[in-house]
Amino acid sequence: MEKGLINRALERLNVSEFKDLAEVKQYLIMKYRIDVEDAVLKKRLEKILHEEKAVA
Repeated sequence: MEKGLINRALERLNVSEFKDLAEVKQYLIMKYRIDVEDAVLKKRLEKILHEEKAVA
């Protein structure tokens, strides 16, 4: 299954480029006009990081 815009942005900006969640949120607003709550971003990031640990 293809990952959504929010998860791809989190993986690219936060995990790979070490940007904080505020910068990821700003990127989503400016590029895609998607306004996501901080709690949602944090929850998705935790899920991504948990999946990475499970694979490793």
